[in-house]
Amino acid sequence: MGNNLKKYIKELIAEIENDELDIDEATTSGDIAGYNTPNAFKGTDGTDEDAETDDDVVDRINKSTGYKRVEENRWHELKKDESSPKAKIGRGISSVNKQLAEIEKFVGWYGKIKKEGGLESDQYWKRTQKNLSKIRERLNSVATKIQNF
Repeated sequence: MGNNLKKYIKELIAEIENDELDIDEATTSGDIAGYNTPNAFKGTDGTDEDAETDDDVVDRINKSTGYKRVEENRWHELKKDESSPKAKIGRGISSVNKQLAEIEKFVGWYGKIKKEGGLESDQYWKRTQKNLSKIRERLNSVATKIQNF
């Protein structure tokens, strides 16, 4: 009787495995009815004209999460800005200065980790070595552009 039970269980398991592999289509939302909210995208007065724009929604979400919108084409936005070239350059250089201060802070932290971990430069991963080399080249290029500014 024990052998028959084992055989029966094995057959059931094989049948279940075959059934699971033969699934034609799987969905988790196929049987759910759509939302019945006809005014979901209307404004406060019931018209589409008063509805929030995509920008309003993104700005509201960003404000609630603490994120800020990233402009995809900052050059276009800079050109469109109506302030004087002198003001644009002043704000830009100030922004670059802040960004460099943050980079210096990070590099300092990683230097501290290197020192505390007892690492030597030749112990870095190959990709890290390559990235450090690229950063060095880019910084030299930026230094040259600043000299010619």
